[in-house]
Amino acid sequence: MPGDTLITNSAADSQQLRDSLNGLHLASLQHHAPDNNGFYLLLIACLTGIPFFANWLWRQYRQKMAYKAAEAALLSNYLRYDEWLAASNGYYKSLPPAMRSRFLERVARFTATKTIQCINLPADEKMPLLIGAAAVQISFGLDKYMLDFFDTIYITQQQYNYGLYDKPFEGHVSSNGIYLSWDNFLKGYADYTDADNVGIHEMAHALAYVNFMAGANNAQDDAFIKRFYDFSAVARPIFNDMQQGAQNVLNDYAASNYNEFWAVAVETFFEQSLRMKVVMPELYASMCNLLNQDPLLPEKLSEN
Repeated sequence: MPGDTLITNSAADSQQLRDSLNGLHLASLQHHAPDNNGFYLLLIACLTGIPFFANWLWRQYRQKMAYKAAEAALLSNYLRYDEWLAASNGYYKSLPPAMRSRFLERVARFTATKTIQCINLPADEKMPLLIGAAAVQISFGLDKYMLDFFDTIYITQQQYNYGLYDKPFEGHVSSNGIYLSWDNFLKGYADYTDADNVGIHEMAHALAYVNFMAGANNAQDDAFIKRFYDFSAVARPIFNDMQQGAQNVLNDYAASNYNEFWAVAVETFFEQSLRMKVVMPELYASMCNLLNQDPLLPEKLSEN
């Protein structure tokens, strides 16, 4: 699906993550009888850090309150949310009751920390639920599923122009947020067999962004990052072959660059699971390991 996404940075599988604390060293304090420079430096550092610590505490408090409000809303609207998702999301519809509860709890928490901003279209009360479900679907087997780096998800009615690109976009991910075309989002879930789902596609980009491109942040998942290199050991040769013209079950758009290969592979993993497992068993197994789930299992979550 040309023109559907943009990530401004590279998510090469060999990229080394930078720790914002690298290079920060505390000089050992030397004792000097005539002055207390070391003591004063330490005092200044402590006083300077107080506002940051207070801000951190305030954010933690706000998040806790948001979680409580989301959980209360979930309890009072559980049947309605369950009905909406079962009608709109094939993945959710296939879950047994216990897994539906887990899924909805995650969606409630995810949406509690996100602002849905509609651009030139009226807000729909289903938007947070359905968009949150797209994010939770791909991260259902992960411990870190909140995509905490992103505060805002922008929604347009239709495809839109972005920057100097000629082709319209269905969605894109950048440091500013996650962008989605609502018409295309709904279309993606209306046919859950064609491996063309902008919601899944962009959330796959968002997951890669927080782990490989955003720098040190609360959303980074060290276990996911480690497994991603195992995934790339299988995926990179397939991507390289596709760039040379090879065809397989993946959409040809996967050959655009490795970012797109990743997002298209995730779409295919969920919407054409059996076909992918039969035709590309090694890639399918590596994705099961990476995301800690198997869409072909009733409960989805892998045992490992």
